[in-house]
Amino acid sequence: MSAAGDLYVGIMTGTSLDGIDCVVAAFEARPVVVASHTYPIPSEIREELLSFATEQKVDLEQLVRMHFVLAQLYSIAVSECLSMANIPPETIKAIGVHGQTIRHLPKKIFFHADLPPVGATFQLGSGPALAALTGIDVVSDFRSADIALGGEGAPLVPMFDARFLQSREKDRVTLNIGGIANITYLPRWEKGILAFDTGPGNMIMDALADRYFNVSYDKDGLLASQGEVDELLLSKMLEHHYFSAPPPKSTGRELFGREFFNVFVDAVESDKLPEADALRTATELTARSIAEAIRSTHPQVETLEIIASGGGARNHLLMGRLQELLPRATVVTSDTYGIASELKEALAFAYFAKAFVDQDRIHLVQTTGASRQIILGSLSRGT
Repeated sequence: MSAAGDLYVGIMTGTSLDGIDCVVAAFEARPVVVASHTYPIPSEIREELLSFATEQKVDLEQLVRMHFVLAQLYSIAVSECLSMANIPPETIKAIGVHGQTIRHLPKKIFFHADLPPVGATFQLGSGPALAALTGIDVVSDFRSADIALGGEGAPLVPMFDARFLQSREKDRVTLNIGGIANITYLPRWEKGILAFDTGPGNMIMDALADRYFNVSYDKDGLLASQGEVDELLLSKMLEHHYFSAPPPKSTGRELFGREFFNVFVDAVESDKLPEADALRTATELTARSIAEAIRSTHPQVETLEIIASGGGARNHLLMGRLQELLPRATVVTSDTYGIASELKEALAFAYFAKAFVDQDRIHLVQTTGASRQIILGSLSRGT
């Protein structure tokens, strides 16, 4: 059992692959951030990781090597984070790391006639290698056990939200806008928590910003604000079957990767859509899909507080549209509650490492659809 003041490291890269977020934290009534650092992923490695996540056929040898290369990058990020804050590695209780999702296949299929249907998930970034390189215990592979028990294996962040952001006075929705956006409905009573991925978050916007504006993301939504929404294209995109599917559900580049993105590209490159309009339409797609998902969990939005985090929470256009689409709800960022919005996912994985060490059953089977509760994660010893 760990003490309240023990230090844990959380690592997150996320769907957008814009860097390795590393945070050192203690967990008391609220998470206490002791240090944080973002380590840039070398561009050639980022491109290869993106190709692994989107291509149907990959170089198996390169894939296996990347499992260890990513562990090397994680170890450098941890070392730099600890060094900059003068934190000795031996004071860290454990590292929690999600790894980089290459395939997330929660839909169960019959793989063999003698076996029950099976879902699957795979994240790059070897936990044992990271533990050996840092000399610190590592907890990784948080999705597999849930998948094995029939769950979606995601989203995971609701386990953090339920611990630190649920209120006894008001209904809340926590919203994380990373590459994929996800929500957690937190009713003011303990039961009834619901969570699922809503669809694309920053993923399509970032890809369009990179392709047509030569920037990694649309800062504050300024580029998109110069365009107009193509309602016909938007309606077509919102017809995707995922948006109307009931929860529990989770998604990623498997559904909203290259093929989905290419609908925007084809419209631009056939001169049917200006570049700024494409970006504005992608921003609106994220806003409307999130707003509809929130309405599905809580129709009486006037009593609802929405707490946003992730990179998308810094997009003023996107956040403004959410408030306009849900005018009677209160929209704030997690910073309001002392949780830095850009660090929330990394913080969550530091907390999941603590929960594993403490054997704390935080697994929310009602949000994933797993058949029973289990301690999530796999431990790799650093010494």
